[in-house]
Amino acid sequence: MENDPKDTKLDRLFAAARRADFYPPEREFGFETRVIARIRSERENQKSFLIWEWRLIPFFISLIIFLGIWIYAFEPRPAIDLSALTHSGNEEAMLTAYLTGE
Repeated sequence: MENDPKDTKLDRLFAAARRADFYPPEREFGFETRVIARIRSERENQKSFLIWEWRLIPFFISLIIFLGIWIYAFEPRPAIDLSALTHSGNEEAMLTAYLTGE
């Protein structure tokens, strides 16, 4: 099998890339540390949504409790007249009224 001319061209490109000096080797030292430090400094300037979320949890819990008390206190209570339902043959109607709260 003959060598493909594109393979030799690709080999020359890789050799040229190895010889190229893109940046000084000193720049590699502490690169990750500098990137992380920059990310942290940018994050410090921004207010995180999670901070507000955690600060507002007690407010929303107290709001839910207050609404639950409000609904329970002011819910209309239906008056059931059991004497009208107790005559014979109305067992199903009485059970339905009891289960539905009418």
